[in-house]
Amino acid sequence: MMIPPEPVTRRKSKLFTRQELTLFVLHLLQINPAHGYEIIKTIEGYSMGAYIPSPGVIYPILTFIVEEGFATATDIEGGKKQFTMTPAGSAFLTLKRKEIRVIEEKMKTHVINNRPPPAPELLYAIENLKITIRAKFYNGEITPEKYAKIIEYVNDTTRKINEL
Repeated sequence: MMIPPEPVTRRKSKLFTRQELTLFVLHLLQINPAHGYEIIKTIEGYSMGAYIPSPGVIYPILTFIVEEGFATATDIEGGKKQFTMTPAGSAFLTLKRKEIRVIEEKMKTHVINNRPPPAPELLYAIENLKITIRAKFYNGEITPEKYAKIIEYVNDTTRKINEL
């Protein structure tokens, strides 16, 4: 695959080269078919908000990936296109595993270096939840019904936090 060269001018704050972002988008499509906005939100979530690619960056990459035969685009509701990895795209990514790992490490480093430290109270609350759940498991206090309730509570709390 021939990935288009970098533009001559580059923004100072750019996290990925075009080649890296193209590989990362392919990697995300291999995990889960998605439309462009979902890819943008996935990258935002993966980077914990430290990096949000613009539609003007993502959509040309998606067009390129389809033109190369690494993904297909299917019309879905609301005029959106869902992009799905093709076998050719999967085969290409298999050859690029090392590069994908480097990109993931670059993202992790960027997140670590660009986020403020969490408040100690938040860290305590998270650790307290983990310890409480582990203690219930290790003490044999978990029935299938309690297990389902714990999952329900954690998922409900996660949803509420996401809605903040």
